[in-house]
Amino acid sequence: MSILQLILLILIVFSGWPIGVFIASKTKEELKAGKKWFKRIMMLCFVLVIASLFILNGDEMTLAVSSLAFMLMLFSAALKKAG
Repeated sequence: MSILQLILLILIVFSGWPIGVFIASKTKEELKAGKKWFKRIMMLCFVLVIASLFILNGDEMTLAVSSLAFMLMLFSAALKKAG
């Protein structure tokens, strides 16, 4: 994986926070009802990140961890907005 690809991947992962804030601002009613599910999904993502570090290797691991990290950022922003 080249440096440019890695930089773009990091930018995509960190874009999860502002996207989560934007989605949370548009769906205030759903945030209250889905708060318990957000917490469960976040815990599942965290467990899957740890598991993928041990199971996968190379580019597969990078893609899996970055995808799950994006979801963690997205759900964290939504939970912070809901709280």
